[in-house]
Order: sequence, then structure tokens, then C-alpha cells
Amino acid sequence: MKNLKLFITVSMASLFLAMNTFAAPTKASSKTTSKKEAATEVNSISQAVSIDVEDRQLMIDNNGQALVVFKYVVTNTGNKPISNIQWISAYVSKREVIHSQNMQLELESNLMPGKSITINLQIPFVQIDEKFRSAFTDLQSKIDVYSIDRIVRFNDKKELHER
Repeated sequence: MKNLKLFITVSMASLFLAMNTFAAPTKASSKTTSKKEAATEVNSISQAVSIDVEDRQLMIDNNGQALVVFKYVVTNTGNKPISNIQWISAYVSKREVIHSQNMQLELESNLMPGKSITINLQIPFVQIDEKFRSAFTDLQSKIDVYSIDRIVRFNDKKELHER
């Protein structure tokens, strides 16, 4: 009986010690993870912002001018607020660039991490080369939009460039 009590006591002590030993690395690894997360710095444009075109429409403005309207969704995919975004939109149909346009989005209030904004970009037909207008008017025609040469300025005045 005396040996049984000793065995149970030693077993319980071993179990207690083993539990504490396994618990310590878990805490250390979570601290390491949080340090890694804090040290994660956005170092590429694709980590900071996503620029997607969702829709294309035709419309006539109040002056009777024909317009093509592209609906853009800009999302802050990084971890810092964004104050300004610049890019060139290249419109491509059948492997040919049919239009390009400089874009600058100067935000009145910062675009916070994880948030999105929707922009409707209007392109007057007079700005589109006449031989490519049919691609814009035919809504069944596929037009891919590529955002290139992007620059993102954060609210702390740091910038990321993609060239």
C-alpha cells in the first residue's frame, strides 16, 4: 500500500511537471507569432492594395456625351491606412491595348486596412480611339483591365512603387 501511494504521488508529480513543460512552449510560440505579425511589413503593392473592375456600362451624361463607365473596387489589403493611390489602367481586348488612362485617387479620409471603396470611372467616347470604340460599345465584348505602374502612399507618408 505504501508503494502504491508513492507510485501515485510520483505519477501525479510527473504528470503535473509534464503539463507545465508542454504549456511553456505554447506561450513562447504565441509570443513569437505576435512578434512576427508585428514585424510583418507590407513590402509589395499586391500586399497593400487590390484594384478590381466589377462592371462596365454605357451611359449618356447631361450634355449628351456618350460615356463608358467602369466600376472599380479598391481594397486596402495591407495593415496601414492608405491616403493616395496612383496607377495606369490599361484596357485590353483581343491581346491589344485599346485604351489607357492615368488614375489618381486622392482620398479625403484614409482607406483603413480591410476596407474597400467603389469608384465609377467615366471615360468619354471622344477620348477613345475611333477604331476601338466598338469594343467598348459591345457589352458582350471582353475587355480586360490591368492596373499597372502603381504607387501607394500611406498616411505616414511612406510610399510603395511598382515599376
